[in-house]
Amino acid sequence: MDEVVARSDVLPRRVLGIRIRRMKDDFLIGDEDRALLLEGIAAFIFASLDGRRSTLEVARLVAEEYGADEEQVLADVVEFLGELVDKGIVEW
Repeated sequence: MDEVVARSDVLPRRVLGIRIRRMKDDFLIGDEDRALLLEGIAAFIFASLDGRRSTLEVARLVAEEYGADEEQVLADVVEFLGELVDKGIVEW
């Protein structure tokens, strides 16, 4: 939970230089060696990363859009963004 609190005010943003292709509501992200398809909620979160919204603001958008508990959504968003950070797609 400490990481969730620590990351809630951070402005996550997409890493420059990553190839992104939008396909309707989904995103195909990749480079020469890998590809990742983001669909559904994952695509919604990724689309919300504009460099101006905090992690908490993104979580609020998700909670509102999907009618979910904001506290749980925040934990899930932090975890998901952490995975994208590990893949070099997003930075805190």
